[in-house]
Amino acid sequence: MSDLPEQQTADFAALKARAPAGWTLFTAPESFTAASGPYFFREGDEPGTAFFAEKRHQNLAGIVHGGALATLADMALWNICRRSIGPFRGVTVTLNTEFLAPGQIGDFIIATGETTKVGGGLVFARGLITAEDRTLMSFSGALKRLRD
Repeated sequence: MSDLPEQQTADFAALKARAPAGWTLFTAPESFTAASGPYFFREGDEPGTAFFAEKRHQNLAGIVHGGALATLADMALWNICRRSIGPFRGVTVTLNTEFLAPGQIGDFIIATGETTKVGGGLVFARGLITAEDRTLMSFSGALKRLRD
């Protein structure tokens, strides 16, 4: 039984059906992640973090809001680092973004990347955000691992 509201559960089922093969829907009820997503994760040879750009992600110009892309970059940063060092609790200490092209409503927007350095309490990574054959953003950042 789901602890999600009935309508949200139906919406998630529709999103799962639209997602490309290999992508898993991630839900985190009552969190910023739930409000800004929902997000999908892909593991394996081509890991990534993604979301469907919906009208609620648009800016006043009718394209994907830069904040939605920056939030995807932050989610991807965590996912990239987690794949390198395993599960951990952490916070973003830096996130650098370069906007390269607009995202369109309806796009399945994907973030991929790599860990560039693991040292002390910090983990560094960089990546790209794409939609189809367009590069929308490049990003880099660092996460600080928190003690349990």
